[in-house]
Amino acid sequence: MKKRYSAVDLTDLAIGIIVLGIAVTIGATILLNVRDARLTDLAILTTANETGVVLNSSSGAHTLVNIWGKSVSDCYCNQSGAGFLADCGTNSTLGSVNYTVSISSGGTIGLVNATNSTYNDVKCTYDYYDTTRADWALPNDAAIGIAEFGNWFDIIIIVGIAGLILALIFMAFGNRGGQDQGVVY
Repeated sequence: MKKRYSAVDLTDLAIGIIVLGIAVTIGATILLNVRDARLTDLAILTTANETGVVLNSSSGAHTLVNIWGKSVSDCYCNQSGAGFLADCGTNSTLGSVNYTVSISSGGTIGLVNATNSTYNDVKCTYDYYDTTRADWALPNDAAIGIAEFGNWFDIIIIVGIAGLILALIFMAFGNRGGQDQGVVY
């Protein structure tokens, strides 16, 4: 009579993956809270006259270059001519009634045209937080890395399946010597 082996119980593997997922989620949340708590302590830098801003009714929001914005102080018409308002000459202030500023939870500054007028070339001056300081950048980079857990999950599944296949192979072929012993790990 042949000795039969029981099926491999995958409950421990599943529980391990769930516990790992919970630990990574808690870690990412803590890192994001540490990062966000330090944001307003950072130095404020100013970008003066960022050019290339296009504000028209059909282009949607224009995103400014530097993220983690604080505020937009002024926007100016960079040039006048065809397609521009008659009262919007070169270097004239574009009143804040002509655009709305939105700052996303990720710190991205978006400018949206609030009128039906087209402003093809606008330059804006705005303030943003200096996020290069180590006590902000380190938790931010770590949180971004941990947020890639979705990629880790694929690796864990592949390693788990490979381990399962190896275990089945060792169970099937590991005892060919005629001895009545199991595989010892």
